[in-house]
Amino acid sequence: MYEMRAESTSDRHQLLWHVIAKEATLNTLCGFQLGPDQAAKSMTESGSERYCAPCMDAFGKAVHDSTKPLSPTSAGD
Repeated sequence: MYEMRAESTSDRHQLLWHVIAKEATLNTLCGFQLGPDQAAKSMTESGSERYCAPCMDAFGKAVHDSTKPLSPTSAGD
């Protein structure tokens, strides 16, 4: 099972959701490195949210090709 985690954007008015790689809790499928102390504000404080397109593309590939393990390095394949 995959996990999703949000980060606050630089202007702090939006949450950006990433899909977390199975092997590492701080690596996303797009290759972005989440900090251990990086906590996103709640939606009531932040305003809006969106999903990381590269993470979602990599996750879609994993769903369609379940024979190939998914890792941050294979997200760009």
